[in-house]
This record gives sequence, C-alpha cells and structure tokens, in this order.
Amino acid sequence: MRILVTGAIGFVGSWLLPELRSAGHDVTGLPGPEVLDIADMAGVCAAVQDASPDGIVHLAAMAYAPDASADAAEAIRVNVGGTLAVVEACRQVAPGASLLVVGSSEVYQPPSTEEALTESSPLGPRGVYGLTKLAAEALALSRALDGSLEVAVVRSFNHTGPGQRPVFAVPAFAGRIVAARRDRVQRIPAGNIDVARDIGDVRDVVRAYRLLLEALDARRVPSDRRVYNVASGRASSVRSIIERLAELAAWPVEVDVDPALVRADDPPVIRGDATALRDLTGWEPQIDLDTTLRDVLASLA
Repeated sequence: MRILVTGAIGFVGSWLLPELRSAGHDVTGLPGPEVLDIADMAGVCAAVQDASPDGIVHLAAMAYAPDASADAAEAIRVNVGGTLAVVEACRQVAPGASLLVVGSSEVYQPPSTEEALTESSPLGPRGVYGLTKLAAEALALSRALDGSLEVAVVRSFNHTGPGQRPVFAVPAFAGRIVAARRDRVQRIPAGNIDVARDIGDVRDVVRAYRLLLEALDARRVPSDRRVYNVASGRASSVRSIIERLAELAAWPVEVDVDPALVRADDPPVIRGDATALRDLTGWEPQIDLDTTLRDVLASLA
C-alpha cells in the first residue's frame, strides 16, 4: 500500500513509519506544522493529492490533555479542524483511500467499577481533549455512514515507550528516578499514585494500527463496526510503576505527594477491552510492561 501518515514527526509517528515500512508498505509522512497546518484544508488536499495514497493514518493532534485544557480554541482547531481537513481531502482527492483516525479512550465516561471499557461503554469525556477527540471521530464516522469513505477509528488507551515526551507519566517518573540516582537523593514528587491505568507499549499500538489499516484496505472491516479499542487489557497502579522503575534503575525512592500534581477527579481504575480488534485482526499485545519500562529507562541513560 501507499500510506500517508499525518503527525509523522510525533512520538507515535516515529514508531509507526518503520512499522509500516517493515511490512512492505510505501510510506510518506505529511509535513509537520512548521510546514503545513493540519487544519489548512486546501494545503492538506494538495498534499494528499500529491501523495496519491491507498491509505491514510491520521495521527496529527494536540495529544496532551493539559495542553488542550490550557488552549481550548487551539485544541478544537487542530483536533477537530485538522480531522475535518483530512476527511475532506480523502473525499475530494483520494476517494478510494482507506482512512484510520486515531482517537482516544478519553472519550469514555469514567467507569464506576473496575470492569474493562468496551466500544459500547457509555461516552462522556471529562475535558477539552476528550471532547475534541469525540468530535473528531464523529466527523470521520459520519462519512462512513453515508458511504463516502472507508474509515475506522481507534480509541487508544495509554501507551508509552522510548521517545515519549517527559510530560507523560512513565517517562516523567523514569526521568525523576534517573535524576534522583544521579543526585544521590531518594525522594521524588508524584500525584495520584494509587490510581490504575491501562498502559501499553507504543510498538504494540502501532502494530495494531497497521493491522487495522490493512483490514480496511482489504475491505474486511464490517460496516456496522467502525470503532476499535487498542488496549493491553491490564491495569497497573502508578505506585507499582514507580516501584518497578526504581527496581530496574537500582535506585529505591520514596514518593512525596505533590498537591499540584493531584487530579481530584481521577477515576480509580481505567482498563480497556480490545476483543473486537483481536477478533478482526488477531492482534495481541506482545511486549510486557517490564520490557517497556526497561526500554524507557535505557533511553534516558
């Protein structure tokens, strides 16, 4: 396939491009925001026409929830307006291309139990980021419903790996532990450490994206199931992640809870169910959490 990836210069994009190429696909990354504004419909249409893709993976977005909360107008412009530009480019200049829109588990209503979230779980995003991702997927899915586009949406749960920005939890904790070891101190700050989250490895996640895009191209995605969770199916507490990072770094630490890092509305447990994706593509996570944590630490050495 000829595949065009938006957001190719970001964290996930840096792992997705080699994953696609290793499977034999011809891959082009859409230029980053310093060259092309993802919400510029005319510019995106021109870029898509030049690439003449068989498939598009739409990753480009404001991806960090606090950034979206800090600048809601920009988050709406990029996450919703950017998706609209990509969807319309597909319709206008690449009508035969398959489109995979990368969404987020943040569109779900926070669960009141430890039961895993499925694609039919109630929707109810808590913040600006989740709202923009829900609007973006609705835009894309509306084109699937009217038959004008072959599209699927993934709702990805938390994932990490080498190269992720240190504002995200795992690289942030890893960085604090590495710095504590360097400075010979044994206390680090953290927020809510007893909440548990579904945290996968970015390398597993991009493999899921490839498999789903290939299923779209082969017209194997059922018309009545266009949304797929990408999740490990396990929930790990923040406390356990910090403890394991400290063990792997051979530097024990104690946690000082920083009120500025505490989110009062954090659900106790969020865990995803990826049965639908597995049934369609055979995907299963292959990288255990220890390997992920070890690789993140190694990337900071």
